[in-house]
Amino acid sequence: MLLLTALSRFFVMGITIVGLPFLVRTVLGFNPKYYGAAESALAVATILGSIAAGILAEKLKIHKLSVLLASMGIFIIPAGIVFILPVNAIIKYGVTVVSFCGMQAVISIFSIFAVSLIQQRTPNHLIGKVMAYTSTVTLCVQPIGQIAYGFLFDKFYSAVYFVLIPTGIIVCIVGLSAMSFFKNMEREQQEVSA
Repeated sequence: MLLLTALSRFFVMGITIVGLPFLVRTVLGFNPKYYGAAESALAVATILGSIAAGILAEKLKIHKLSVLLASMGIFIIPAGIVFILPVNAIIKYGVTVVSFCGMQAVISIFSIFAVSLIQQRTPNHLIGKVMAYTSTVTLCVQPIGQIAYGFLFDKFYSAVYFVLIPTGIIVCIVGLSAMSFFKNMEREQQEVSA
């Protein structure tokens, strides 16, 4: 579970923290107003994702977490596709912001459920240590993702879709590959509860 949380942070935070300002300011050439609006939209998406996690707490089954992971990748792909299409910069901006907001809302939901599952599966006397370890690993992975995506966006400056589309596909594959992991986890939890 920790590995999936770290991987999702690597991809999503790398793309969001490095990619969004690069796409809005450098590739699309918009002024800081547009970047500020995009950041504000991401903040709202994060809050809405957190609220949704609370609402879905009883309804979302563990095996559906793989769908959440895959949907992060699905949100990244349109942001890449729009840079292939012959559309104006404002449409590219709009699609990118909507895609990133969707991804941000989903990562919020996934992160809350992942941390909750880690806590539920950890013995009480180890919760402090395990959560410290979890925080450390995810915080260490984020800057690595930022460095990697900094290099990738710099290298593919004129073809950012070569960064966004493959990343979306990889995240989808990771999510779908985790399906059996989450099903097993749900089965184990049901056996313990029974």
